[in-house]
Amino acid sequence: MKALPILCAAVLSLTHLHSAIAKDAADLCGQYSSVDMAEKTVDISNGTQFLAFRSSTQMNSAEGSKYNQLSGQCSGGAVVYPDRSIEAEGMCVVTDVDGDVLTYTFTQGRLAKEGKFARKGGTGKFVGSKETGWYRPVSLNGDLTTGEWGGKGACK
Repeated sequence: MKALPILCAAVLSLTHLHSAIAKDAADLCGQYSSVDMAEKTVDISNGTQFLAFRSSTQMNSAEGSKYNQLSGQCSGGAVVYPDRSIEAEGMCVVTDVDGDVLTYTFTQGRLAKEGKFARKGGTGKFVGSKETGWYRPVSLNGDLTTGEWGGKGACK
């Protein structure tokens, strides 16, 4: 059942690629990569499916940013509609090189050009991190998705 998640990621990537050009470079904080680790697809009805997933993720930002060199895991779910549009939500827990932990949630609205994230805080330097921002896939290569993330005030 690997074809459906790859198709979902491809649809998301192609949809978001067009919005990449329009995004203000001042809001760009960095890049991310995500590798599929586990997934399960369940048929709901009438061609609609639910996809549960877990992925390994890495975030990079400008040197000196506390959001540079973070890695961890994300898990969540996506509803894949018959027209191949996708609606997704999940949560990530990442750790920096000093061992401080950051948590954040993400959402992807059906037919949206990019997803949104909201930081939920963490430990050490991430205590009180509540910034919000956007993310968008840029490329898909098998189980690896790479993209960009940013948002006003989300970089530092």
